[in-house]
Amino acid sequence: MRYYNLQTRMKTKVNKRENYFTKLEKQLERQANAYKNSANMFFSQQFGLGTGAVNMGNYMGSSAAAMQIIQQWGNTNPYDGSSFNADVVMQVMQGSGNIKSETKDGKTIYTNANGENITSDVEQANKIISLANSAVTQQQAMASQYKANYENNVSIWLDAQKEQLDAQREWEMDLLSEEQADIDAKVKMNEAQITMVDNMIQSVDQRLGKEAQDSAPKFGLA
Repeated sequence: MRYYNLQTRMKTKVNKRENYFTKLEKQLERQANAYKNSANMFFSQQFGLGTGAVNMGNYMGSSAAAMQIIQQWGNTNPYDGSSFNADVVMQVMQGSGNIKSETKDGKTIYTNANGENITSDVEQANKIISLANSAVTQQQAMASQYKANYENNVSIWLDAQKEQLDAQREWEMDLLSEEQADIDAKVKMNEAQITMVDNMIQSVDQRLGKEAQDSAPKFGLA
């Protein structure tokens, strides 16, 4: 019974250790994913892209990254040094209802809420918005490259950690396997001894039964 109890406890010990290493492996994977998610937000913010999606193709939409770039430019086009009206640019990007348009002689004329002609400002605004969106595209490409490099490094780190964990698991499980094999061998040896004793008892019982039968009085019976 002692060895049977040892055998049961040993199996429980092996299972617990296997579950322990499985848990550690899952923790490493969660940690790697956390690193990647944090890096994704970090690089997005570093390149002025925010943590959400950026609306790239809609001039009348709300591209936060493009707006941030334009705000950094102030009122000056960094490419040719020309000035622009930042307020009009923001109104165009946000689709402000204060800007009215009409077509005269095949040309589109823009006016503000006061009826003033701001056609040149709107045309300049469209140019600035196009430049800002191009800058956002470049920043997205750079951010993607940084993210890809970082994720690759995290993957290398994860593989190394898993390899180290597997080596530790293999070493410990080999030791446990040897210990379990030793207990199993003792159990088998005990089973063999019990079988031998049972056979001896059975043999003795048979001999005693035969001797009792032979020594019993026959009372004249043949």
